[in-house]
Amino acid sequence: MILSAWLLTAAPPLAAAQADDVQPAATGRNVAKALLLDATRVGERIVAVGERGIVLYSDDDGASWKQAAVPIDATLTAVTFADAEHGWITGHDATIIATVDGGLTWTLQHREPELDVPLLALYFSDINTGIAVGGRGNMFRTTDGGKTWAKEVLLTRDQFDGHLFGIGKADSGSLFIASEQGVLFRSDDAGATWQQLVSPYNGSFFGLAFPGKGRVVAFAMIGNAAVSDDNGASWRMVPTGTDKSLMSGTVLPDGTLVIAGLDGAILVSHDAGETYLSKPQPDRRRVARLLPTRDGAWLAFGDGGVRRITLDLN
Repeated sequence: MILSAWLLTAAPPLAAAQADDVQPAATGRNVAKALLLDATRVGERIVAVGERGIVLYSDDDGASWKQAAVPIDATLTAVTFADAEHGWITGHDATIIATVDGGLTWTLQHREPELDVPLLALYFSDINTGIAVGGRGNMFRTTDGGKTWAKEVLLTRDQFDGHLFGIGKADSGSLFIASEQGVLFRSDDAGATWQQLVSPYNGSFFGLAFPGKGRVVAFAMIGNAAVSDDNGASWRMVPTGTDKSLMSGTVLPDGTLVIAGLDGAILVSHDAGETYLSKPQPDRRRVARLLPTRDGAWLAFGDGGVRRITLDLN
């Protein structure tokens, strides 16, 4: 559970001691070198999130970065946008913050430090409807853009409240959740109800990718990955050529799938996740998210902030 430990314990040392205090995000000269756990592109802007409430944005394809105004210093774990203006970020202490100006400023929508769980992933279908998932099966849903969030706990068949690490929408329109102990869930009604799927693996799944052709890819710890071609009804394991835990997947417009993970692991698949080329980075730094730039380079987010790398996809 190396990767989950990274996500679940990435909060700064003072966070627990000050759990009842709401402090603004850390600032200073070194914020661009902070641990960053997720990033996304919204139009021409890139928004990245990480420890101590740090949210960075770039309007020049990652050449320079500015810090957004954030009212809380919790570790932030995931970011998504429903359109060019409306976005949400999840974090520790069941934190959810939102923006209506494309990521320049953020407001606090939800926080439950007494719950003592991080929220680790989120999905929005439009500016009103979204789901955030995280530790110990906790799931929050909103139908009013985050003005209110309704909490439930998603349990397995044996009533286990495992950590929910990833959520996403397949080509079929179904929603999928990746969880620990090999658990995968699917919803065919926009998240109102969830079905636990038969899984080929009993370790933690950390995320999902949808590279087209109706395929769902679930990636996991120590280099494991599973694919489904029937909307999750059945799964099979595929070899990846690495034993490093896999953290995030990026699908390019042509369907190329690029997966990043621990120890600089990067995998490239040109056949929707069936086979992989290994492209490990020599510095072996953990990569939480990869995003392509307009000029053919890549931005790697993770330990030490963001760095530009060259990645041969062939």
